[in-house]
Amino acid sequence: MPAGGTGATRVERAQQRLAAGDLAGAQREAEAILAAAGEARDRAAAHLVMATCFDRAHDIQAAVAQAKAAVASMPGDPVAHYIHGELQEQAGDKAGAVASVRRALELNPKFVQAHHYLGILLGEAGDAESAAAAFAETVRLDPTHARGWNNLGNTLRTLDRLDEAEAAFARAVALKPDYWLAAANLGGVQRDLGAMDRAEATLRAALGRAGPNPYRPLLVLLAGVLRLRNMLDESAQLYVQAINAAPSESAGEWFNLGLVLAERNDPAGARKAYGRARALDPTDLRTMFGECLTLPMVYADGNEVEAARAGFEAGLGRLERELVPAIRAGALTETQVLDGLRWVNFFLAYQGRDDRDLQRRYAAVAAAGVDAVAPHWHAPIATRSLRGKRVRVGFASAFFHTGTCGRYFKSWITDLDRERFEVFVYHLWPGMDDIAQAIAARADHFRTFAANQSRPSVVAPAIRGDDLDVLVYTELGMDVTTFGLASLRLAPRQYAAWGHPVTTGHATIDAFLSCEAMESAEAQQHYTEPLVLLPGIGTRYERPMLPSAGSREQFSLPADRTLLLCPQSLWKIHPDNDRLFAEILVANPRAMLVFFGGWHPAPIDRFMQRLKLTLDSSGIPIRERTRVLPQVGHDDYLRINMLCDAMIDTLHWSGGNSSLDALACGLPVVTLPGSFMRGRQSAGMLSLLGVPDLIAADRSDYLAIAARLAGDEAWRHELATRIGAAQSRLFDVPDAIARLQLLLQADDIRAV
Repeated sequence: MPAGGTGATRVERAQQRLAAGDLAGAQREAEAILAAAGEARDRAAAHLVMATCFDRAHDIQAAVAQAKAAVASMPGDPVAHYIHGELQEQAGDKAGAVASVRRALELNPKFVQAHHYLGILLGEAGDAESAAAAFAETVRLDPTHARGWNNLGNTLRTLDRLDEAEAAFARAVALKPDYWLAAANLGGVQRDLGAMDRAEATLRAALGRAGPNPYRPLLVLLAGVLRLRNMLDESAQLYVQAINAAPSESAGEWFNLGLVLAERNDPAGARKAYGRARALDPTDLRTMFGECLTLPMVYADGNEVEAARAGFEAGLGRLERELVPAIRAGALTETQVLDGLRWVNFFLAYQGRDDRDLQRRYAAVAAAGVDAVAPHWHAPIATRSLRGKRVRVGFASAFFHTGTCGRYFKSWITDLDRERFEVFVYHLWPGMDDIAQAIAARADHFRTFAANQSRPSVVAPAIRGDDLDVLVYTELGMDVTTFGLASLRLAPRQYAAWGHPVTTGHATIDAFLSCEAMESAEAQQHYTEPLVLLPGIGTRYERPMLPSAGSREQFSLPADRTLLLCPQSLWKIHPDNDRLFAEILVANPRAMLVFFGGWHPAPIDRFMQRLKLTLDSSGIPIRERTRVLPQVGHDDYLRINMLCDAMIDTLHWSGGNSSLDALACGLPVVTLPGSFMRGRQSAGMLSLLGVPDLIAADRSDYLAIAARLAGDEAWRHELATRIGAAQSRLFDVPDAIARLQLLLQADDIRAV
């Protein structure tokens, strides 16, 4: 603006009054400028002053009119176009705002603030690619623009370019270490990448800089990361700290605290936490499920099993009465209901009972909830004509990574004939390890849903939008998102597999795929779905690569004992096993039972206290006759198998992956098959290996086999030799994949 002149003085006075908050005075000065009909630049400045006055007086339409007049006075002024765009956005004219800001940039391509604002507008409009380009130009022109780097990170995260997003957030934090939002975003994207160590370090460092009253999302994010890392006590403390910082806004933190308490085997505390969450936010249906259906992880005795089951049934009855009325009373949205169905009855299956009716009742409750707000998610989907086309098959899981389900089902995806199948994978877990990368390399379409996007309301439209012919869930009942998705109709045919070998109960699941070697003749009566069997163990399971040998001393195991390994997770060890353990130890004075602990001492302590009562009654000192090892990596786990003398399988829920690992190591496994598939896995494997000697007919036979294993070293060696010689019958067998491909192509799976 030229110095001097009456008009210039008035403009300066108008701007000074505006800066001082004297809106009336600023408006008078601006009106005087306009009345004087001075230079175009002064008129434009006066109109912008007027626009700001009207904006602050909440008269947005008048403000827009003044900004438009400023543009008319000085059409070549990029600032006028920019301010016009800001006010257009406030007035609800998003397209007009984008056009005005773009015009400002045409006039001044180096207008950093306009590039940044354009990125915000485009991001809000859903054009993430263009938004990313605008933010990238912002930080190219001004590399010190911390907010630009943060917003670039957010947009790259939306585009699933997580590595680039991490770098952008890191730059924002480096520029402005007290930029707490950027620090939280950095920790969050590192979590989504599966880099839990980096996420923990980032969030701890930010909290260390923040002092005694930190940015609350940092607390919540760190609590969540520590929960995923099984650091449950500190996770609980951080959730409590976040709750205390904002008690009235802590429904989510109470719910997550409930999850942590349940994982610490404190179901009563978990139910109370869920209740507190529900009181704060009745729209989150997960809190209702938590209050009604939370179960213990480890039971004190058989009586507690029965009491917990009765409590579960009572809670299910409450849900049947109250869930749909609660949805209607709260006027819940489709998104709230779909995401509220993120619940699983995981621990129910470890009670050793037939869960068919309870699972069916739960599934009916979930279906009724969906029908209350969004019945279209249950509508049938027309079958595509497949003449000359590949079958579009999708696999959805949170366990396509190293672990039991990843090892079991990787070949279902990698081995499919790509001339016959177009494969879609929905990866619902943060990060990519070797198994996830192998699956991604073979999939035609690999869709990732990071932690904050792994919700039915996000994933369901993505799956349905892919127009699948078949959708396969490999382990329904272990992950909350997939179990919620399974209550919906997302493909014409939907199948569940035995990664969690319990019926789903869902009417939307058209078949349950299991294994010929592991099901009884009466198995169909345990499932609500039609049961379809695959040959052998139902998959091409890769034989584990055995590591170099270890030593007993390395793992604090005694050299002079017969070591009987029971490697199951503690929640799989039903109280019915305790007396069996005691009788094995009584009959074999040199034997020692070897267990693995969990990630938290509470379940271990509960289990050992329970076992001690039984061993004490038989005069067996628990410290001398048992050993509980910490969790170890897979190679060390295999070394421990190789150092033990036999594996003692558990009643009701037998070994699955643990038995495969033991047999790969040549470790004999004694088992007593139960009524349900989950208690017959080891027996199926031993039958395939041609080693029926280790499959007990009854309890007394089990004890006799265990006694011989403990006392007859030559027999153990003979069994190990036979198991080793028959490995090709169990590992890397392709028959199941060939059968699976026929099933996936068939319109009626029962006809194959």
